Amino acid sequence: MIQKHIIINLIVSLIFLFFVNPLFVLIIFLSSILIDVDHYLYYLFEKKKFSLKSAFNWYILEKNRFHKLSQEEKKKHRYFIFIFHGLEILLILFLLSFYFKYFLFIFIGFSIHLAEDSAEAFKFKYLSRKLFLSYAVYLHLKNKVK
Repeated sequence: MIQKHIIINLIVSLIFLFFVNPLFVLIIFLSSILIDVDHYLYYLFEKKKFSLKSAFNWYILEKNRFHKLSQEEKKKHRYFIFIFHGLEILLILFLLSFYFKYFLFIFIGFSIHLAEDSAEAFKFKYLSRKLFLSYAVYLHLKNKVK
């Protein structure tokens, strides 16, 4: 969804230009895109390979394969652990924003991205896995099927 993320997040970021400093808009935009670095980190951990292109292709294939599974089959599969995707991370960023104002704009960028991801997760019926990092970790450890 990288192209969709870039387009949607660029539009939303441009709207913020009417309200906040351009530097903060840049932080919102970059954080809404760079949150997905955890997809690459997961690939590094699982495959022990460094190719960004291979990581992208592998993830797209895995995602498409997962979306085609029945609900029962999805429940048996390990879930990818994306460390920056989850309400727990949003809470940490929100709390940090009381001490460092830049975290507020990272929080906004992450929130926009996670809202987009949640729409897709809702469509394919795995929203609870997407919303909570702790639940994703639990399912990853519990389920053996990759």
